[in-house]
Amino acid sequence: MQLYDKKIESALSYLSDPDILHPTGDKPICYVTYDVEDAMVINRMIDTDLIPQAKYHGFMDYKIVSVGKIILDYILEHDYREFWIDESKENKLLQSIGQEIRDSELLSNSILAIQNEMKDSAHPLLIMKDLELIHPYDKIGRVEQVIYNQIEIPMLILYPGSTQGSNARTFLNIYPMDGSYRSKNF
Repeated sequence: MQLYDKKIESALSYLSDPDILHPTGDKPICYVTYDVEDAMVINRMIDTDLIPQAKYHGFMDYKIVSVGKIILDYILEHDYREFWIDESKENKLLQSIGQEIRDSELLSNSILAIQNEMKDSAHPLLIMKDLELIHPYDKIGRVEQVIYNQIEIPMLILYPGSTQGSNARTFLNIYPMDGSYRSKNF
């Protein structure tokens, strides 16, 4: 837990200091990585550690977004819902849902809509959690590539997986190492 506390502190410090971000052209987005087995630990730390630290770093308006809830709401409200819950079509289920999520740009559009709601508030911070629920429908690296040039507010993503270097990561420790991220790891 102490390791994660330090990672959160470093990430928030990075996101709160515009001098670090603007001269290099970096967007204010970063990832706090954690061991997959520690998902519940991280979830509990949001209210007890992350939010107080965010306030300390001057983030006056914050929003915690569950990527899993975005996906679940989409599935439950979708026109294909009856097809997706038909047990006889089980093998096609994940492929069909994933294709719809990617084709609709669900996550990209949702993140940008939340950003749009928050961008006029004083010192906003968007925190994304439950990222493990994106698998197998989409990949956060693909989503980041779509939205990267449109990011206007600081975003902190709680990422289950491991890292190598400053921007390569492997999601859930099941995907191969991906070095195409432009954002920073903590």
